[in-house]
Amino acid sequence: MKFGVITLGDNRPDPLTGRLRTAAEHHRGILELAERSEALGFDSFHVGEHHGCDYITSTPSVVLGAVAARTERITLSTATALLPVHDAVRFAEDYATVDVLSNGRAEVIVSRGILPRTYTDLGFEYARSRELFKEKIELVLRLWREEDVNWEGEFRDPVRGYTVQPRPVQQPNPPLWVGGGFSEESVLLAAELGLPLMLPSVIFPPTHFVPLVDQYRAGFQDRGFGGPLVGALSHTHCAKDLDTVRERYAPRHVEYMNWVGQELLPWALPPGVEVPVVPPVDFEASVTTGPGVAGSPQQVLDRLSEFKEVVGLDRQLFHVDTGALPQDAVFESLELLATEVLPKLDPR
Repeated sequence: MKFGVITLGDNRPDPLTGRLRTAAEHHRGILELAERSEALGFDSFHVGEHHGCDYITSTPSVVLGAVAARTERITLSTATALLPVHDAVRFAEDYATVDVLSNGRAEVIVSRGILPRTYTDLGFEYARSRELFKEKIELVLRLWREEDVNWEGEFRDPVRGYTVQPRPVQQPNPPLWVGGGFSEESVLLAAELGLPLMLPSVIFPPTHFVPLVDQYRAGFQDRGFGGPLVGALSHTHCAKDLDTVRERYAPRHVEYMNWVGQELLPWALPPGVEVPVVPPVDFEASVTTGPGVAGSPQQVLDRLSEFKEVVGLDRQLFHVDTGALPQDAVFESLELLATEVLPKLDPR
């Protein structure tokens, strides 16, 4: 089992202090977080992609390129990249460049995303997102694996004798995961293409997706990229005791989740679509039956052990910098995870 650290790039005022970081401060903090993640032995570091909102990491490839220059071992990945709103050729070039800069440490997790407005803002049609997604995954993989590619599809001009430069270090290609689970289609696409599956467990816990995971494993078609792999992510905070968690993490987690459910999702829906009523988040419910994992090292270990056993996870990712949590608290949580939780979850 492998473990990774995620930043989604949310840049909101701290609900306890009111302070809002500048974009420069936040991005510098992300680089520091990546360095600390590698020093503590985590396997991968992931940067999210969003556009036009308070998630401010819009270009993960650039951020990961900067991380590549400051690290030596850790895998550099996305969380996730919104492939349908990119040109597949440029996308293949961008992440091949990250692979070269990192000497073969790049991967990508790609998804359709859950914010329809992103498609409109960037000039794409959300109603065709499934077709866009499949076509672009297949083209990216060909561009990484082959030279002098000839290709024709529905959503861009034909490719004639094109060779992506630079060529990626990893052969046959950098790992590509499909992020999916809110719809059966993305899960079945991952199985059809023989690609790893990353569950979107930011709203529901990984255990919620067991029926779809079973479908994925049953339908997996070996295409030479490796066997079926399943990953999940969790909003996570580990502290010496639950009282510390309630004091410094709970209000920030609640503000963040309420912002996503009550502001961000309504903002992102197309005009005329009924806005769903999302009730305010209850912290205790979130970390016992919901998508959160928080508490003492033993409490965190117990919850993660359940996810591992029930879902059969190959990778667990941790979203650790939720809601303007101060960097020292983030680093303390990471160290407890690395030293007191993960060695017991998966001894190496």
